[in-house]
Amino acid sequence: MKLRPAAVFSGNMVLQQGVPVPVWGKAAPGAAVSCRLEPAGAAAAGAADADGCWRLTLPAMPAGGPHTLTLTAGQEQVVFPDVWLGEVWLAGGQSNMELTLANSRDGQAALAACADPRLHFYAAPKVTTPQAADAAESHWLPVRPDTAADLSAVAYYAAAALARALNVHVGILECFWGGTYAHCWMPRSLLETFPEGRARMDWYDAQAGDNSDEQFAAECAAYQAEVDAWNARIAARRAADPDVSWTVLNADCGLYPWPPPAGRTGYQRPGNLYQSMLRRVCPYAVRGFWYYQGEQDETWPQDYKALLTRLVRCWRADWGMGDLPFLLVQLPMYADAAGPDAWPALRAAQAAVADAEPGCGLVVLADCGEADNIHPVDKAVVGRRLALLALDTVYGRPVHGVSPRLAGASRGGAGQVILRFAHAAGGMRCAGGDPGVRLAGPDGQFAPAQVSVIGTDTLLAQSPAVPAPRAVRYAWYNFGPAGLYGGTGLPAAPFSVSL
Repeated sequence: MKLRPAAVFSGNMVLQQGVPVPVWGKAAPGAAVSCRLEPAGAAAAGAADADGCWRLTLPAMPAGGPHTLTLTAGQEQVVFPDVWLGEVWLAGGQSNMELTLANSRDGQAALAACADPRLHFYAAPKVTTPQAADAAESHWLPVRPDTAADLSAVAYYAAAALARALNVHVGILECFWGGTYAHCWMPRSLLETFPEGRARMDWYDAQAGDNSDEQFAAECAAYQAEVDAWNARIAARRAADPDVSWTVLNADCGLYPWPPPAGRTGYQRPGNLYQSMLRRVCPYAVRGFWYYQGEQDETWPQDYKALLTRLVRCWRADWGMGDLPFLLVQLPMYADAAGPDAWPALRAAQAAVADAEPGCGLVVLADCGEADNIHPVDKAVVGRRLALLALDTVYGRPVHGVSPRLAGASRGGAGQVILRFAHAAGGMRCAGGDPGVRLAGPDGQFAPAQVSVIGTDTLLAQSPAVPAPRAVRYAWYNFGPAGLYGGTGLPAAPFSVSL
């Protein structure tokens, strides 16, 4: 067996500064394996086990480069040039994390100006089995106009902001797939241990039925032909009218073909992408995770907190680096959700996990989104808020990157409700004629409230239609106004509480 480092290692890569760096791969069983990073002067040595697997650990090193990583096993040698030490983040999730720089708002202009020698990325191949992963080629790339068209727009904007603020090289590990559920990114052995996970496995098995692999392959080919035809209709319609809305596109071209077929190697099958994609890059040393996902779980929003909690804990345990920062992107506004409270429930689950799990954070997008487009194209704001949150909570920079969160709500006099916020960052403010606060009395019927600022971190809400408030909500709908902001311009997180 030839010396073969794991596929995630190549030239142009970024290694995480300041922590031990694992390096692993395959070689002949029992072979002595060593690696050296020069001119850093770091080295490690060990031996392949009976199956030919080896893992070495380089010591923690400061930012810098370029370095050369040399791996040796007997007479064999693999050399990776242009290796940098800096900050590495894994970008995970589904289609809104996947949405490319070229297809984002002002994407062509951003792509033309994206070249930055400090930015690098690695895209885990989109495959559904470990065997396909072993056969797929992949390597790190520098961010340039000729390489970055398909780079995640969210991850690009976040990494670019970090590189500017920290003045280090930043590496992005892309590990996402559009249309995926949280259950796709956890092992089946874990999903079997809790009711919500078992329910997702039973659901998918029912969809797949007794399809053979051959039948599934034929269904996938037919489905792909439908998708290709739909894409062609969309492209033609957009060529005729570049500013056409999604409402018109859906009316003229039909809805995107959905759902995809189900089968043993389907990308939505519980656990598949965990094995074929996430494990491909684990345990590459990272600073933390950026995770933007949840849209696909809108059918079962009541289960999402349990699934997301297990996912966070699973990834951290797999990496074995303690409670790595896990920054969650909360879903924006979207009108065409599966149910009237589907997305508020998903947002609440994301916020609950961010609050409960140590080292988690929440990027709030309550003021973002498009009514008729589940893939809003303004990804610059998402990436920049991710970077702000990281700079504040991970790097300790004084940037006030945490969005305001409700700290308490109480009844005042004459039908008033007093709202107190944490992370007001110099003062709460209201924007727009309807800031999105709703009050309800004993009948449970919510009505819009007028909101005024009465203190740095305190707002007062009242409504003539609700003389005796018993509950208060903010931005608690699939799509609607959200006009509460902190002093640095970050939106307040949605909430719903009883009084």
